[in-house]
Amino acid sequence: MDSISPTPPSSVLGSHPPPAPPGTAFDPFDQLVTFYGPDGSTVLGVPMAAVDAFNHENVATSLNYGAQLGAALVVAFAVLALTPAAKLRRPSSLLHLAGLAMCLARVGSLAVPALSPAGYFYVLWAGDYSTVPQTYFNGLVVGNLVGFLFVVVVGAALVHQAWAMVTLWPDAARYGLAASSLVITLTAVGFRFALTVMSCKAALDLSYPNEFFWLMQATLVTNAASIFWFCALFNSKLLLHLIANRGMLPSTRTLSAMEVLVMTNGVLMIAPVVFAGLEWGKFQNFESASLTHSSVVIILPLGTLAAQRMTARPSTAGNVAHSPPGGTPGPRRQANDNTSMASYSWPPSTPARAGAVEHHFDLELRQLDSTSDLAGGRNEHCLVQHDEAV
Repeated sequence: MDSISPTPPSSVLGSHPPPAPPGTAFDPFDQLVTFYGPDGSTVLGVPMAAVDAFNHENVATSLNYGAQLGAALVVAFAVLALTPAAKLRRPSSLLHLAGLAMCLARVGSLAVPALSPAGYFYVLWAGDYSTVPQTYFNGLVVGNLVGFLFVVVVGAALVHQAWAMVTLWPDAARYGLAASSLVITLTAVGFRFALTVMSCKAALDLSYPNEFFWLMQATLVTNAASIFWFCALFNSKLLLHLIANRGMLPSTRTLSAMEVLVMTNGVLMIAPVVFAGLEWGKFQNFESASLTHSSVVIILPLGTLAAQRMTARPSTAGNVAHSPPGGTPGPRRQANDNTSMASYSWPPSTPARAGAVEHHFDLELRQLDSTSDLAGGRNEHCLVQHDEAV
């Protein structure tokens, strides 16, 4: 959630609390940490338990942000190192890199308050921000704007990937799903924009706008609905592919790049759904809100990298001999640039294979493979991936 100044849990005391009466049990953890307020005479008290709980939550949140920063950095380096330079200019690669860069900037902005003067004990617990420089509050506004742009980039990447997954479906299904994806994404972005405006105003005014609590809940609902929608869409693609392959996937030696992308997108998108669902619960020392979109930008490039590795394997389904059941050698595909997966037909003696090829969704994957520019070399022409899916 965006940065909003919290209400300090300290209490105003008339004087320092007296010591425990003689003969009574003394609990050293059940004490008040007392200090003077900004006027130098008002005594403020904070329970030790509240200070300990805040420290524990702060450490857990720091570990959370550190893990996100590390994962985003590793994936960004992997994308830059394993993706050919020519393919980095594709819209999907640019969206992936932009999402990872925005993730780093956003998580960094979330970690700044703990390292700024606003995190000092007196400032935090007294609620006296008079000594905090204005640049800190300007930084909060910038952080909120970065968070909004991050949501926009994530939504664009999901819509782009969804369009690539349904690009060969019938027109009614393709345009219907694309329109639904766009409407759901724009709704989530719209509520996020309203929340960003409110959060920026709250950061500058040092206020906690309880009257806009409904807006926070609406943003949470639309964000979760968007993640659930794309997870269902990607997994429906995987389910249809499982049905096309008689309830099981082919062996890894015959998987095409597009098939790998379908599987990874469907399975890995479950992680953001879990984090989105956890936002509705209250867990001590665990903050899942920032993990939802971060997990999306970390997961999406992994499927693309796996598909690209499939196209680079020397032994693929497009350049090996295939033998039908019964031991009779089947026709060997010619390993030249004029041969494509969609143009190859299995012999009539293999009805399972023939039926799978004739199935709409299986044929769709093969057409995507054969019309893609993913494989740029002579040895990568057989198993390729549609450009829009990367």
